[in-house]
Amino acid sequence: MDEHQLLIQVDPTLTYSINTQVKEQLKWLIGIGQIQPGELLPPAVQLAEQLGLNRNTINAVYIQLKDEGIVSIQKGKGTEVQHNEQVRKLKQNRVVMYELLNSMSNEACERQLDIRELAVAGLAYTQLFQLPVRQVPEVLFIECKEHDYDFYEQEIVRITGARTSTLYLEDIKYSPSLLEESLSRAQYVVTTLNHEQEVQALIGDKHELIVLGAAVEFNALLDLSKLQAGTKVGFVCLGLKGGQWMAAKAEEAGIDHIVTIPLGIDHPDSLRQFIAQSSSENCRLYASQAVYSQVQAAAPDLTVNYPMRLEASSESLLQSIRKGD
Repeated sequence: MDEHQLLIQVDPTLTYSINTQVKEQLKWLIGIGQIQPGELLPPAVQLAEQLGLNRNTINAVYIQLKDEGIVSIQKGKGTEVQHNEQVRKLKQNRVVMYELLNSMSNEACERQLDIRELAVAGLAYTQLFQLPVRQVPEVLFIECKEHDYDFYEQEIVRITGARTSTLYLEDIKYSPSLLEESLSRAQYVVTTLNHEQEVQALIGDKHELIVLGAAVEFNALLDLSKLQAGTKVGFVCLGLKGGQWMAAKAEEAGIDHIVTIPLGIDHPDSLRQFIAQSSSENCRLYASQAVYSQVQAAAPDLTVNYPMRLEASSESLLQSIRKGD
């Protein structure tokens, strides 16, 4: 993210501290994907100058984010957003929070309520009336590292509101005990059609397996159908298997006038070779959500997003978790 584009604001009249204001806004930007794992936050002195604050205030915020596992701080490099479980959980939670708060904010405006007053009153309401805590279901999502697991994780949390942990098949292979430990905590086990049989063999009859299927948004397929015949199209995901899945979805839609080339971000030489040949050949790159920002940065003129959506039957299965069926 361009460090000059952070739309953070501070207001000394609010009832919570400047530190908390800055920290929570940064967590929002990370949680909704405006700042991605691997990106650097602005230098403390720069952000402090932008907000009219003391540099020590921003340093304190960055240290708090580090203590929460959201960023790492390295002398000479800067403050980098981590690619770890804490950040994945933050993103999962903020997707749900954004949906709820956006709906509440719109209704508050319709009713001519002051949104800031409502926020403060809401905190007092939870203290005063001791709202019961809903039992949050525990979901174990099992997937490989080559498919766009971020997409599925976010959809599981968005639809179910569940506490979701992800276990990768590659890790289970080398540490089988990880599966037993994760299954002992999970109420539901979820995987994708790509790995249904493999995961079913791993968990046996211990848990009912929920299997998710995904499709590609129609607009992306329509865009592909309009490409010139013979266009070389690279489908990029986290790994080659993910790229193969993306290419297969185009073929299933009857798009057979292009040359499909599955690619994985974990094979950078093949991706660089494809980009290099694009200068002399008619080429396009379609990237999954998980790798779009990286691929777009490497080839901005070639790269198009390849958005996915859950199949309707899969949404229904996840809704049953929310209802406790």
